Amino acid sequence: MSTRIRATIAVLIGATLLGSMGAWGRAVYRFEGDPMVVVTWRAIIGVAVLAAVLAAARPALLRIPLPAIPFFLAYGFFGVTLNFWAYFSAVKYTTLAVAITLLYTYPMFVTLFSALCLGERLTRTKLAAAALTVLGSALVAQIHEAEFLRLNLRGILFGLLTGLSMAIYSILGKRAVARYAPWTVVLYAFAGGSLFLALGSGPRLLAAAGYPPVAWLWIVGLALIPSLGGYALFTLGLRDLPASQVSVIATWEVVTAALLGWLLFGEHLTAVQLLGAVFVCTGIAWIQRAE
Repeated sequence: MSTRIRATIAVLIGATLLGSMGAWGRAVYRFEGDPMVVVTWRAIIGVAVLAAVLAAARPALLRIPLPAIPFFLAYGFFGVTLNFWAYFSAVKYTTLAVAITLLYTYPMFVTLFSALCLGERLTRTKLAAAALTVLGSALVAQIHEAEFLRLNLRGILFGLLTGLSMAIYSILGKRAVARYAPWTVVLYAFAGGSLFLALGSGPRLLAAAGYPPVAWLWIVGLALIPSLGGYALFTLGLRDLPASQVSVIATWEVVTAALLGWLLFGEHLTAVQLLGAVFVCTGIAWIQRAE
């Protein structure tokens, strides 16, 4: 199996894990947990576990030069903290469908930025594949049924900021994996992100001490499986594939989320959503051929 095929499979599995995050989140929020507190502990637990595993198995991966620390702090802030904050703000000011749709504009951002910043080829096929996955994601998120009266400038700006911050995560991640192992990149990106998330949450973090043990089991699972596993496989793909290709493949996440909603929670899948899933799959296959 070629490196390119292995990397594509890794990104698809990572997107599947990331797509399950909503199902994990539903399990946690049954206990009325604060969403920002939960995502902060999710990041902290992910960092602690990954650091412990690397210290035991491959301690060399923990070492980075001091000049790299500002880079990883910026990476964590823009790619993790800003992404979480912008997404929750977008959901606050507009509908969930609009927020998800604007988040999945990031393949277009990545395609453009990777040409400007990474020297990747910008072709009509790449742009068309990225646009098709954005359209497919919008249909899966049911943008056609959104409450358009709640479309407002703040909601749109926060939604676009979510997509932009995810694009920054991809571009900075592509630069980072050129110098460091993917596990090192994920560890320090999450470390930087959890630092700023903890500062933003402040004393609210202590409220999690009152969560029941079963809630903590779900939080730990959320931290290790969809979060750490999903981001690690996404980053692994960045090492071996162009960033624009990885971003398009990763839109499989929104299809996974819709399928899990149907399988686990009995949510209805409409014909338009299925059409959107076909668009996403077509875009993924299209960019594979383009590369």
